[in-house]
Amino acid sequence: MKISDHIKHSIDASDRQELDQSLLSACIAVDGTAKKMYPEIAEVGKRFRKFINEHIDIIELMYGGINLKETLFPFKDAKGKLGITFADVVYEKFRCNLAHGSELPGGYAVSVQVAPGRQVFAIDIANQSMTLPQSAIYALGIACVLAPINSDQKIGSYLYHYNDPINVYVVDRWWGKLECARQIMDFDFQPRVKMDFSTVWPAS
Repeated sequence: MKISDHIKHSIDASDRQELDQSLLSACIAVDGTAKKMYPEIAEVGKRFRKFINEHIDIIELMYGGINLKETLFPFKDAKGKLGITFADVVYEKFRCNLAHGSELPGGYAVSVQVAPGRQVFAIDIANQSMTLPQSAIYALGIACVLAPINSDQKIGSYLYHYNDPINVYVVDRWWGKLECARQIMDFDFQPRVKMDFSTVWPAS
């Protein structure tokens, strides 16, 4: 399947409120895009994280309000290290489980937006889990759409779009136009709250 197919499936599933499926399709689009961008990196997880980290400004803008670049979440990674990045959370807790047909770990889920532009998510330190806002799906999806390596992609319909806080991006008009998007995105006035969990790390 093409990257554009995965983006289409992600948006369609989100419209049906099938958020696990929507997130899976977005993660597969990230996988495919990262593989094209970094052919020298054989490890899937490494290139998946690299793609997220290199597009974290756009992902933050779409996610809404959290400084994802600097926030360390109060969980352990696959190697037992305490304090993990957003890229780790998406890859280890969500992408790997969904892609392998496993249930998400207890307490991990995607929260339905309560209204346009109104997202909710939760971090449960005691039970070592968190939810992602529905906007996280769109954040991953638009990063794939804007990646220059995907400039040859097309869904074949102008009905598919993403919204940031002030702009609408018709998907088939924005494939590969990363720098154009960065010029009109409102980075300066977007809240960026760095969440500090260092005083409430769970017991190791």
